[in-house]
Amino acid sequence: MIYQFVVAVAIVATVSAKLFPEDPAKQKELWDNFKENFAKRYHTMEEETQRFAHFLENIRMADRRNEMEAREGGSATHGVTIFSDLSQAEFESRFLTADPQMRSANRQVATNVGEADTTMSLVDWSGKYTTPVKDQGYCGSCWAFSATEQIESDSMRTLGTSYVLSPEQITQCATKAQGCNGGWTEVAYDYVKNAGGIVTEATYPYTSYQGVTGTCRVDTSKAVIKVSGYTTINGESAMASYVQKTGPLSVCLDASAWNSYTGGIVSSCGKRVDHCVQAVGVDATSSGYWKVRNSWGTKWGENGYIRLKYGQNTCAITNDPTYVSVSKK
Repeated sequence: MIYQFVVAVAIVATVSAKLFPEDPAKQKELWDNFKENFAKRYHTMEEETQRFAHFLENIRMADRRNEMEAREGGSATHGVTIFSDLSQAEFESRFLTADPQMRSANRQVATNVGEADTTMSLVDWSGKYTTPVKDQGYCGSCWAFSATEQIESDSMRTLGTSYVLSPEQITQCATKAQGCNGGWTEVAYDYVKNAGGIVTEATYPYTSYQGVTGTCRVDTSKAVIKVSGYTTINGESAMASYVQKTGPLSVCLDASAWNSYTGGIVSSCGKRVDHCVQAVGVDATSSGYWKVRNSWGTKWGENGYIRLKYGQNTCAITNDPTYVSVSKK
């Protein structure tokens, strides 16, 4: 897998190893490997020069993040990823567009969820109540992907379906959100509820990959799943209890340091919520973690997943965990 390339060329055998080479020849070697492994092409020499500068700064930033992880006892590694030629500002503006201000004040909150079983090691629903990892591309539609994935999971769990549903329908048609410029999972659920359902990916394919939202042209008579409501769970222990006993949860969190993530369990993370994903597994033991499914393709992270340390609200994972009530159309 491409993420393993990082381990090979970035010398991450120990968290304390430095990735940034002072030797210009080594810098160029890393750059050439990056371009080859991620099929990067630039239109002009000026553009490549700028991207190379971002690349070097991202390697320095990966070193700083590795040092912080080491200080906090974490095992996460940061290095070269598909995002390494983007500035931090570009990365955040393109990919981190979840808007917490769209969160509903009238959401239903679950009661009597229970407390996590802290002796239980990893419960993982990926492959059972999930579809394969998806790729939102350069469109800030994480909120639509997270919502679609949760509808898929709850349909699998409660209805026995196996649909791959259409994030494009939500991205283009949920007018209370901003398409590729951002939104929120609850807005997505409300849209599907009011529209009368969501169609499959095959019926309404994803076309916003390059960052252009496009125009809504969905035929909702072809919808296969309806949403009647959604529920929020409060607190990390209750979230873990739900995942242990029931299934995945949509979550919105802080992914500002994920552009350099290559593997391991993250313990150093911010609390500024900007990205929506799906928690598909949890290990609630003292050294445990959340297994989180992202929507940046399988070449990112651990084959499209990231692990976050359990028990300390890592990356603000407790901000807005939701599941949905569904029925067949």
